[in-house]
Amino acid sequence: MEGHLSIRKAEESDLRRIMEIFDIAKEFMHSTGNTGQWNGAYPGEKLILSEIGQGHCFVVTEIEGRIVGTFCFIIGEDPTYRVIEDGEWLDDEPYGTIHRI
Repeated sequence: MEGHLSIRKAEESDLRRIMEIFDIAKEFMHSTGNTGQWNGAYPGEKLILSEIGQGHCFVVTEIEGRIVGTFCFIIGEDPTYRVIEDGEWLDDEPYGTIHRI
């Protein structure tokens, strides 16, 4: 089926391709004026391996199995949002966040 994509949890063996995708994304962001995000070594292999181990890292694959995308999906408290400088959570209901899509 043309255009069919699947999502699965990432595995350590996917790390090289995930990092290639991040390099492509960094190049695109910087070439289109987004020079303040994903600078230097971020996101790094250590972070991604940790997310893979925690079950937060996912890959998007074509029907042939080639990885064409990745993202982090965290259900529950996300450490990134423990401190919100401008605003606050409206309630304590469970939530999910997506990073590095």
